[in-house]
Amino acid sequence: MNHLAPEDVERFADGEITDSAIEQHLLECARCSMAVLQVVQMKRAIHEAIRDEAPPAALRRRVSARESLPAWWVAVAAIIVLVLITGLLTRTRTPSALPELVDMHVTLLASVNPVDVVSTDRHTVKPWFEGRLPFTVPVPDLAATPFRLIGGRVVYWRANPAAYLLIGKAAHRISVFVFRDDLAPRDLRDVPSGVSTSVWRARGLTFVAIGQVTREDLQQLQAA
Repeated sequence: MNHLAPEDVERFADGEITDSAIEQHLLECARCSMAVLQVVQMKRAIHEAIRDEAPPAALRRRVSARESLPAWWVAVAAIIVLVLITGLLTRTRTPSALPELVDMHVTLLASVNPVDVVSTDRHTVKPWFEGRLPFTVPVPDLAATPFRLIGGRVVYWRANPAAYLLIGKAAHRISVFVFRDDLAPRDLRDVPSGVSTSVWRARGLTFVAIGQVTREDLQQLQAA
């Protein structure tokens, strides 16, 4: 199948066309997956800007009536993982920071280089963070688990630094964000996002794990 035409990308992102062949193509084609993702993110930004400007109620009703749009999130690692999140653009706005971290998870996985230090050795990744963050990053020992360490990097949430650990399980990729408690988002309530999430706190740190795996997988990772 050839690359999707721009008008088909737009129509697919709007939910105007659904086709199993297109969905399969998106699973295999990073270029088209990214094109759909970019269109959805643009529409989401426009939607939120419109809400922030508080237009007249009649206009809001007309906009809402046309914005029942599904959103496709793309996670790129060894394969392209496409996640359909129904009604992303019309979901209720929430003070929870979790959707922002899910966005960051998707963006990082869709990037060419999701990590700055690439290693399966925790004794390589852990010291890499020294001097780059104002806290010690506890990199787990995954040797006796179904998980494997892929690497890490420093990320920022609203100017607050955090460690990012990329963990693999089979073909799936899991993002683990590690914040010092006083730099972590205050509100991390779970919200519908199309991926599994888990939040826990230990040793003065806040951990947020995100991935298209089961919640039990994340609980197992938490226990590692």
